[in-house]
Amino acid sequence: MQLLKLLVQGISVSTVAILGLGACNPPNNSQTTVPSTSAPTIATGNTTAPTPPAPATTPAQTAQNQDIDDIADRVEDALDSDGTLKQFDLDADDRGNSIVLTGRVQTAEQKALAEQIARQVAANVSINNEIVFQ
Repeated sequence: MQLLKLLVQGISVSTVAILGLGACNPPNNSQTTVPSTSAPTIATGNTTAPTPPAPATTPAQTAQNQDIDDIADRVEDALDSDGTLKQFDLDADDRGNSIVLTGRVQTAEQKALAEQIARQVAANVSINNEIVFQ
C-alpha cells in the first residue's frame, strides 16, 4: 500500500513538473516567418533576414584560425633555444593543420624532448614527430 502511495505521488510530481515546463515557454505568435529554400532565416517582426553562418569553434579550428606558420616558427625557435637540442638544428614546419618535426638526434630521449617542447608551445595543434635518432 505504501509503495502504491509513493508511486501515485511520484506520478503527480512528474505531471506537475511537465506541465510547469510547458508554461515556462509560451508560444510567441507575434512573429511571422516565411519559409525559404536559399538560407535559414531569423524572424524580425513581420519580415525575415538571412541567418549568417556560425563561426567555427572547435579547438582544432581555433588553432587553425591562428597562423599555423607562425606557430611552427615559435616551435622551431623553442627547439633551437633548448640547450640539449640546439646542436641538432631541428625543423618544425606546418603541413595542413599540423606541425611536423624533422631532423636527426642521437637518442630516443632527445626525440621525445623535442616533441614535448613542441606540444608545450603549440598546445592545440597536432604534432607529427618525424625526427629520427641514430
